[in-house]
Amino acid sequence: MTDVAARLWYLLFGSALGLAAVLGAALSTIFAISAQSALALSLGIALCAPAVLVAASFLAAIVLGHRRVTLTDVGYLLRALISEIVSFQISALAMMAPRPVRMPTDSRAAHAGERPLLLIHGVICNQGIWRPWLKGLRASGFGPIRVLDLEPPLADIEAHAEHVERELRALQHASGGRRVDIVAHSMGGLVARAALRRVGPDVVGRVVTIASPHNGTRLAELFGWRPLRQMRVDSPWLGTLNAAQHKGSQALLTSIYSLEDNLVVPARSAVLEGTRALEFRGFGHTGLLRSSKVIASTLAALKG
Repeated sequence: MTDVAARLWYLLFGSALGLAAVLGAALSTIFAISAQSALALSLGIALCAPAVLVAASFLAAIVLGHRRVTLTDVGYLLRALISEIVSFQISALAMMAPRPVRMPTDSRAAHAGERPLLLIHGVICNQGIWRPWLKGLRASGFGPIRVLDLEPPLADIEAHAEHVERELRALQHASGGRRVDIVAHSMGGLVARAALRRVGPDVVGRVVTIASPHNGTRLAELFGWRPLRQMRVDSPWLGTLNAAQHKGSQALLTSIYSLEDNLVVPARSAVLEGTRALEFRGFGHTGLLRSSKVIASTLAALKG
């Protein structure tokens, strides 16, 4: 299957480089600077573009979330901003790599059948975001591990859930009937819950969601794509999902979130009522995925 998300990230970064090159050439002509200086200027502009985008998302999160920022918050916000700028660009590069973390699901693989695990990414992402996780997961005895590409990226969340349902059943079968644990990021947490509603606790073991907008996010109101409409605070689909969530299933879930999340607004929207919640400070939306503390907390939650 074609990795549409990777193509989108190539397009985004390619466009940024192209615009930076045009601007650098224009400035070199206007100010009569050398070609080397123009190249350096273009690269600088290209590197600044993602930083500006991330900074804008933090500002939007504060404004749309009506957040009152205290002096204590400023330190955490600055830390989150800096780490998110770095994490965002590293994650984007990882997602542009062709099939970066494809792993076997054969039950005879390493750690076969011990702790089957499914990793689910968020909107307009792919399996590349899980690269920092695999070594620790394998060392902790999880396997077989399956990482998904949810495509097309902007499909209905229920369509993604149908895909995940098939993967869960296949992975359970490959693991000798053991229940499958799930770790999901962002929209992936909603996909996981929608799939859990389909298969029930006989198929799924523990679920850890990271920065998932269980109660919606106000930033989604700025976009009209189908999955983002489903992630709005007043989304009928999300209201139905939350109302139908079985209490027995909620006991399986752990919600991990950061108060400085720049995409889930308000940040505590990432906490699903009735589930265990783990709060972090100083991490943005993708920064949570690259935190060793978050990875360790997730492993602990999976092991119960």
